Amino acid sequence: MSQIFPKKRFGQNFLIDESIVEKIIFAAGNLENKTILEIGGGSGNLTKHLLKVKPKKLSVIEIDKDYGEILSKILDNNSIETELISKDVLNTEIYSSFSEPPIIFGNLPYNISTQILAKLLIEANGENKWDKLLLMFQLEVANRIVAKPGTKQYGRLSLFSQFYSHPSLEFQISKNSFFPAPKVESALVKFENNFQNNAHYNSVLFQDIIRKSFQGRRKMLRNTLKNSYGDISDIMKSCKIPENSRPENITLKQFCELTIAIEQLRQ
Repeated sequence: MSQIFPKKRFGQNFLIDESIVEKIIFAAGNLENKTILEIGGGSGNLTKHLLKVKPKKLSVIEIDKDYGEILSKILDNNSIETELISKDVLNTEIYSSFSEPPIIFGNLPYNISTQILAKLLIEANGENKWDKLLLMFQLEVANRIVAKPGTKQYGRLSLFSQFYSHPSLEFQISKNSFFPAPKVESALVKFENNFQNNAHYNSVLFQDIIRKSFQGRRKMLRNTLKNSYGDISDIMKSCKIPENSRPENITLKQFCELTIAIEQLRQ
């Protein structure tokens, strides 16, 4: 690893454990002849393995131009269509260059991991623009993404992620699997597409409701939403949400039903 100089400003922690790389690819299922996007190619450890599965196309986004030459050499392949995108993923129209929904891999920088996830999910906008996401997060964040109602981890991120997808925590990843080793453990989360379901709801309104609801997660929902939506006691009753419910105890389905009811009331 002497030739690799990870940069703190890019949140670079390179995955170096070959067995973990193989587990990630196995978790994705059949990748042969599929379109793949890797976010943050870095030194190319995952990129090399993705080429071995013989995809139809492999695109890699990497903001750090110092790794451009390394990745270009790895991606120089006569039998597979490859593309290196030297841009910031947060300022990239991710789906514009794909003719079919890609399977997306990413070892995401901890400091912007939820921003990248939100971009991937929101840009799809209820459409079938991605196939699967296999993303690495700090373990604490991964637990929040898959959390269920009534748990300490359950919150806005859980609802947001589960509104747009079916996330599952596949396995935990030791800090020693990375160079340099981060201070925390990581985990791989797989997201299955849920576009057919979330397309039935006003996603902008849904996001506003859950954002305002969890500004006071221990307060009663009817109180946290009162300033924005007035007295919602009757609406809650129609959605079979107990009057004294707190946001942390309300299911995704109930929040979706609440979104429809509030939208109808405002029309």
